Amino acid sequence: AARSLKVERVVSRVAVVDLDVHHGNGTALICGRDESVFTFSMHDRHNYPVYKPQSSLDVGLPAGTTDQDYLRHLRQSLPQVLAHQPDLVFYLAGADPYEDDQLGQTKLTKAGLRERDRVVLSAVRGAAVPVVIVLAGGYARQLADTIDIHAATFAVALADG
Repeated sequence: AARSLKVERVVSRVAVVDLDVHHGNGTALICGRDESVFTFSMHDRHNYPVYKPQSSLDVGLPAGTTDQDYLRHLRQSLPQVLAHQPDLVFYLAGADPYEDDQLGQTKLTKAGLRERDRVVLSAVRGAAVPVVIVLAGGYARQLADTIDIHAATFAVALADG
C-alpha cells in the first residue's frame, strides 16, 4: 500500500509502526532498501521468525515483558519514527502481545494494549500525520479476548479522533 501511494504521488514518506508480537519481517524485506519508508517493529525477540531482517528500528523484547516495560520502550521509540517526517503512518495493532495469547510470550494486559494504542495514536496525531490502522495477530485462548482487544483499538481511535 505504501509503495502504491508513493507511485501515485499521494505521499512521499511513510512510516510503518508494527506492534504485532512477531517481527515485521515481510515489511522489512519489502521496504528495507527504501529510505522513504521507515519501518519500526517492536516484537518478542525469541518468537517467529528465526531470521529477522533489519527494520529501520527494531526493538526485540524479552519473554515476559509486561505493560510498564513495553510502554517505556514504545514511548522511547516513537520519536525516532516521527523524526522520519512521514506523510502517513501505517499502524499494525497486533492483539498477540496479550498475556493470554497462545503464540506470544509478552504479557500485556488489555489495559496495557489500550494504553499502547493511545500512545501511538496520540504521538502520530500530535505530529499531525494521518494514520491507517491495520489489525494484526491475535491468538488468545478465548476468541472473545482477541475481539475485545481489536474493538478497543478502534474505540481508542474514535475517542481520540
